[in-house]
Amino acid sequence: MVDRRKYIRITTVLPIEFFVIDEAGKKVTPWLQGFTQDISRGGLCIQVNDLWRGFWDRFSWRGAQLVLRINFPFHKQAVSLKVKVSWMSEYKIKDFTQYKIGVEFLESDKKTIEALFKYAIIKKSAPFILGGVIAILLIFSSTLLLRNISLTKGSRQLVKDYVGILEKEESLGNILAEERKGKVFFEKRHQELKEMITILKRELSQKMERYEALLLKRKGNFFSEEMDSLQKRISLLETELTVLKRESEFLKLKGNEKRKVEEEIGKKVMHIEKERLQSVRKIVKGMYSWIKNRQDLSTGLVLSYEGDRTLERVYFTYDQAIAAILFLAIGDKDKAEMILDFYLKKASRGEEIYNAYYDQRHVFEYVIHSGPNAWIGIAALCYAKETGSRKYLAIAEKVGDFLFKMMAKGEGVKGGPKDEWYSTEHNLDSFSFFKLFYEVTKKREYLDAADKIKKWIAQYTYTNYGPPVSRGKGDSTIATDTYAWSIAAFGPAALYSLKMNPETILEFAIENCEVEVEFVRNGGAITIKGFDFAKVKNSPRGGVISTEWTSQMILALEIMASYFKNKNLNKSEDYAQRAFLYFNELQKMIITSLSRAGREDPCLPYASKFSVDTGHGWRTSQGSKTGSLSATAYFLLAYYGYNPLKAKFLDVHLKNIYDKKLNKLKVSLSQ
Repeated sequence: MVDRRKYIRITTVLPIEFFVIDEAGKKVTPWLQGFTQDISRGGLCIQVNDLWRGFWDRFSWRGAQLVLRINFPFHKQAVSLKVKVSWMSEYKIKDFTQYKIGVEFLESDKKTIEALFKYAIIKKSAPFILGGVIAILLIFSSTLLLRNISLTKGSRQLVKDYVGILEKEESLGNILAEERKGKVFFEKRHQELKEMITILKRELSQKMERYEALLLKRKGNFFSEEMDSLQKRISLLETELTVLKRESEFLKLKGNEKRKVEEEIGKKVMHIEKERLQSVRKIVKGMYSWIKNRQDLSTGLVLSYEGDRTLERVYFTYDQAIAAILFLAIGDKDKAEMILDFYLKKASRGEEIYNAYYDQRHVFEYVIHSGPNAWIGIAALCYAKETGSRKYLAIAEKVGDFLFKMMAKGEGVKGGPKDEWYSTEHNLDSFSFFKLFYEVTKKREYLDAADKIKKWIAQYTYTNYGPPVSRGKGDSTIATDTYAWSIAAFGPAALYSLKMNPETILEFAIENCEVEVEFVRNGGAITIKGFDFAKVKNSPRGGVISTEWTSQMILALEIMASYFKNKNLNKSEDYAQRAFLYFNELQKMIITSLSRAGREDPCLPYASKFSVDTGHGWRTSQGSKTGSLSATAYFLLAYYGYNPLKAKFLDVHLKNIYDKKLNKLKVSLSQ
């Protein structure tokens, strides 16, 4: 009999069928049923309940053999084995008799025996393995959750701290300005007193000389009226000089005090400014993360709005174009390709490019407009220009064919297949598209198309009376983006050639569209200066800052600063400083929006007020914590100084300005 302790036994229950054979291999019992109890490499234990009378004796034959048929998972057919009985036992249970038969595997079928034993081990280990996997998954999920919670808290705190820095800097700046006013007042008054004292001293000296001369000429103790008058005047002058000298000393003392206070506050302002300039890098990085983390891995598209339930899972084509261009400007080619691949499939299938989508198969907005088409074409051409690859020229060709059709009735590009209106914005987009297409392909037809559009814009939208830029043909409404994009699309030199002064265009937009509003956030309201969607005067809704269009204006100011860099340094620095100031103002509107995955990163809302009329036929997004892709992406394009309508970086840009200011501050504070 084989020692039952010789092999490691695995408790595994499997249904089993078997019968007994004699020494000649003849079947001597019918098929019987039972269960395996233990399985080892050497054999197994069979458990049978209420064995038929008379069959039990057959197992006691010397060297009795059984034929087993075992069904177990992962095997298409039952496994058959021959075994030899090595031991038996019988137990009386309350309701039945239980029999156990220990059998030893014969060496004839080693592969089947090994497979059976491995299965037993796997089945035995499965709960532990599964438990381990579940534990690992729980740990991994918990780690991710904790990491997300940590990142969320970190992002919220980053924005909160940064807004706090901005408010503190503004407060200290106001205090410093007041102190400087006080210092200037005391210094000015002190200077006035010095001049008065000089005049009085001169007069006193003259009066004294005259008095002494008269004193020498007098006879006896006689005092003339002139001498009496001189004596009184001299006494009065001496009194006035004494008073003025005391006031002068007081003013000098107060001036010195103000100067010391100004120096102290100035140092605090420098430290807080240094902190802000260093934090800008973190904010910019966080905002770029917000865009990257909202890119759908299945479609490649980036969520347009996060926080507005009415626009959940919506991807606007214009927004995708801006995101793709930003990815290219940053050098993140793979992410740009994910967006462009979506539209390449549309172009390859001959499908129209709609204004907005849900996913690969579903359209959100069954509207086709020239502007969004031109922009996704611009994104494809930016890719070609930045990488040298013609991979996405099929998108540009599709867009080019469409825009040519929209020009069929004249030199301008109409709004869309079902529209008869002509907008300045769409024509500026189309002009930039054809100009870029010519740069990439050198095909004359695209340059001719750009020239036709330029003539149309000059004829119908640029005027010498009223607003310098009209919203469209026969439409004198002011739209801020047409002012910024006129400079971005044509450039200052081309505008001068069209008899349009880019400086006048910018000044008009600043004068009519700049607003100062209160932006409400968790910590309360904060005053911000930026640009409205339209002329704010007489607008019943009051001023509303468009974050995206403010960024467009900032980029236009950078373009002007770059243009004048080698022509008029003072003008260049003035435009750069204005861009810097508006950019600082816009940072006060940075928020965090909560994603479905629990991620929160810094971003910008679409506007300073939600769900209000823009003045151009649509309303701002809903929700006070709704992040906007176009607003956030254009903000970053302004920071890096990348002009998407010409696909190139500017000579003067905010990143460089911030870096220079930070380095200058570090040097000043170290001295």
